[in-house]
Amino acid sequence: MSESLPYDGRNPDRSISVEHGKMQYGTAAESGHVEIQIPAPAGSPRETETLHVRNFGQHIISKIESAASRQGYMRSGPLQSPAQTFRHYASVARGAQLLDAEGLKRMETLAAEYERESEPEEFYRTVVKPWLGGLSPRKR
Repeated sequence: MSESLPYDGRNPDRSISVEHGKMQYGTAAESGHVEIQIPAPAGSPRETETLHVRNFGQHIISKIESAASRQGYMRSGPLQSPAQTFRHYASVARGAQLLDAEGLKRMETLAAEYERESEPEEFYRTVVKPWLGGLSPRKR
């Protein structure tokens, strides 16, 4: 006997069912969103990073902004520019097949333009960040 419970108040996508008196929670894999490990940027204290695929765009935004605000005296962590950080994650997206061909092409084009841009802060704020914010990776 199986019965479905109503929305749990936290995650509208979570499916909860009761099988033989035990609660069964739906997994992220069922919805196509999984947690993956990706290579960390060069110079990171760890070799890999773990993230949820559905948060890929927001993860890149936080890493680029972290690279932009990095102080020169810090000795740990990646020492890449924001453009190099974006280029790294474009390569990660290709290797992990997180985006379709069109999305990968657009991301690589933006990364190349970002590296050549004379005003990278404005380019990031007006072009890169909005694109990353609307990014929805492929379900795996």
